[in-house]
Amino acid sequence: MAGLKYQLLKLISHPVSAFFFFGSVVFSAALFVIYHDRQAEWDTQRHNLDSIINIYQSYNTGGEVKDSDIRFLTGDFTQVRVRTLGFNTRDTQSECITHLSQLDLTFNDMTILRLCKDKLPAMGQYAGKGTYTTIFPLMSPLDELHGVIIRTTGVLSEPTLYKTVRSFSSLLIAAFMALLAAMLGSVLSLFAKKYLIELPTTARYDDLTGYLRRDAFYHAVNKVLQIANVTRRPTCVILIDIDHFKNVNDTLGHDGGDDALKTVAAILKNSFRKEEIFGRLGGDEFAIVLPNIALDDAYWVAERARVAVSNATSASSSGQKMKLSVSIGLVEYHIAQEDLTQVMKRADEKLYLAKRERNRVAL
Repeated sequence: MAGLKYQLLKLISHPVSAFFFFGSVVFSAALFVIYHDRQAEWDTQRHNLDSIINIYQSYNTGGEVKDSDIRFLTGDFTQVRVRTLGFNTRDTQSECITHLSQLDLTFNDMTILRLCKDKLPAMGQYAGKGTYTTIFPLMSPLDELHGVIIRTTGVLSEPTLYKTVRSFSSLLIAAFMALLAAMLGSVLSLFAKKYLIELPTTARYDDLTGYLRRDAFYHAVNKVLQIANVTRRPTCVILIDIDHFKNVNDTLGHDGGDDALKTVAAILKNSFRKEEIFGRLGGDEFAIVLPNIALDDAYWVAERARVAVSNATSASSSGQKMKLSVSIGLVEYHIAQEDLTQVMKRADEKLYLAKRERNRVAL
């Protein structure tokens, strides 16, 4: 039993499996309810038909004609009323005229005379517009008039929301459909939730290097600078350019250039602490913010990263290799004296100095 429960949980834990499992269960249950409702309707209409057959058979065998009034459904929205009038006097013609004249049907005199005197059937909308009525004389074996049978078929009132709600089968089907929709909605919500969770991550991080994109990087750095303003702890900012990156692209191709960017990004990531903030500002330009570290210490960390890059090579798909190097501009944030734009501008000026000689750290 425990194994069965585990397999069931395993099945419904997967969105696609749960979709088909619950969908099949609800679909089968809905079919059963509809079948049960149709079966009950069939039983009712079959019973009514049997009653009518028994009435006609009693006349055909010469039985006594008794008054009766039966109503039954012939469809979802059509109803049949069968009335039988028996004549018990000797003057059956007069009795026939009297009975027909008292009914809630509309006849003209000629119709009544044809029925009662000539013993001919009549058909028409005698019960009102939208109905169809047939009247047949009931004859004895000696061709004497013993009664009439009146069959009127009419349309029931149009379906309304109130009547639909009162129907148990309709409510049950609606409940099953709502349950199915709710389960489908739950499955879709899983995909939507996953999408909404992954969307900010996709928007914030660069696909190639895994570094923060420009806007996300600036947003994160602003928070770091605000904290530095409160704690008065030193913070350094680094800007990095890959040297002669155009030559890297020209030599190794764009795919090789992408590999070079990933190589440099990985080396830088491994050369600094985990709490540093890494950003790709565009092209081959990177930025790193180092919280809680003074300028002298930051220099040696940056120098170590520069050496690690200069010892690395990047290769193209054809196997062609190329040495890499970076130029680094390093500054320390002037606590509470400048904003992000100003400190980034000073770092860019130091980067410009480093790029004059290439493969060096300028501070």
